[in-house]
Amino acid sequence: MTSIHVEDLSEIRKKLTFEIHESKVDELLDAQYKDLKKNLQIRGFRKGKVPMDMIKSLYKEQVYGDAARKIIEDTFELGLDEQKIKPISVISLDPETVEYGRPFKYVAEVEVTPPIVAKDYSGLDLNRTRREVTDTEVVNRLDALRERHSKLIPIPETRGIAMGDILTVDINADIDGDVVTPLTVTDYHLEMGRNFYLPDFDSRIEGFRVMETNNIVHVLPDNFPRKELAGKTVNLSIVVTEAKVKTLPEVNDEFAKDLGDYQSMEELREKIREDLVNAYEADSRNSVRKQIIDQIVEKNVFEAPNTLVEQRIDDMIRDSLQTLQAQGIDLKRFPMPTEEQRNQLRPIALQNVKAGIILKAIGEQEALEVSTEEIEAEVEKRAKLIGVPADFLRDHMENNNMMENFSYSILEDKVYKLIEERANVTESPYVEPVQESPQKEAESD
Repeated sequence: MTSIHVEDLSEIRKKLTFEIHESKVDELLDAQYKDLKKNLQIRGFRKGKVPMDMIKSLYKEQVYGDAARKIIEDTFELGLDEQKIKPISVISLDPETVEYGRPFKYVAEVEVTPPIVAKDYSGLDLNRTRREVTDTEVVNRLDALRERHSKLIPIPETRGIAMGDILTVDINADIDGDVVTPLTVTDYHLEMGRNFYLPDFDSRIEGFRVMETNNIVHVLPDNFPRKELAGKTVNLSIVVTEAKVKTLPEVNDEFAKDLGDYQSMEELREKIREDLVNAYEADSRNSVRKQIIDQIVEKNVFEAPNTLVEQRIDDMIRDSLQTLQAQGIDLKRFPMPTEEQRNQLRPIALQNVKAGIILKAIGEQEALEVSTEEIEAEVEKRAKLIGVPADFLRDHMENNNMMENFSYSILEDKVYKLIEERANVTESPYVEPVQESPQKEAESD
């Protein structure tokens, strides 16, 4: 009753022409009119008693449209299954007009994953870096924790303000009695030593007392951003309304206990070291995987479905916005990404999509599978990592249709492991990247 002709437009695009026999079309149109007649009410006629000729005259366009939609609903998915086609997206669907006594045709164009045979994924040249955790790095991480848990307390009344103090100041600025609005501030927050207010300003007010009014004359530099003020001499009347000093917690067992489930500072240091080891191992693993992606994509050339690339760009943008939101940033301040911004992400998205297709093909070619036991073990591992019961995490993933992607991520790990096992792997010590000074960067420009 339905014939389907498939035309390959490219590796990733197929054109399907569906033709439904006229007898099926006539049968469906008759059924549509009968259903309409049963419930139709028109003035002057009882329900179900409207003459069919009148119904066909008044509702032909509606019935033909409904019939076309019904035929497509009944045949499209079945036809795809029959042809063993799994579309990523339907690019277009163009139906002809339904008519009595004529077959009904419609044409669909779909995008599919390219049927590739992965090659040259054995014997890759890979480099794995080794990075040892040093005592200095542990101390630096501990100092960062102390900084994060520091407190601000008022400075002693016996001294004036000093470098490192956190101030709140009121500053009135004028030039020859005329107020300089850009430099006049109230409740301005200032950290001594950072010179955020003006260049070389902080050293000029060192030693000032809280709530005392002090006047200084300050010469603005010739390269001052506001050109109308560059090189001018400005009079500043300054009142430090509040001054606080940052105090760091003592490095002792009590501090460790305050941070979490640690009984001593030694336990905290060991946890810091363990976290650094895990982070460096993850960096090394990600570096190796990037090398794998770069090489297998270069060795396997094919056209990637644009639908998947656009979806990957959407994922990248969503991940970035979620990161900003987690940092407390109001996303309403950010406009929708422009096409230019999406184009900047497209090369990375294209690389990721191609890599995913190749890795999946390798998994199929190598007959790799993921067992129920492996899924359960990974659920347990991740649940422990984020601090939730395994049953809760499993239910959450099942209820949100996440298990298929979760299983595939385990399969992908297996594929990476297989490629690494067959690769030529060299190891080298980690080298800290050299950061050029701003002066050298300017000279190189």
